[in-house]
Amino acid sequence: MKRFVVIRVPDGGRPALIGAPYDFATREDALARIAEIEADHRKVHHTFLCVLEVEPPLPQALEREGVLF
Repeated sequence: MKRFVVIRVPDGGRPALIGAPYDFATREDALARIAEIEADHRKVHHTFLCVLEVEPPLPQALEREGVLF
């Protein structure tokens, strides 16, 4: 069963999970979380948020993708 996690990708570093909640059953829920986070940002950051589709177990999936957790 696929899961959708929200990660942050800095300009000069490795991608990492955002703060909880970060794991969602649908892509739409993950995108809603990104919209919620970005609604409060008023200035440019040197990172972006994106959705990563993974196959559980989560720790192994993130390791394969090179995502810090």
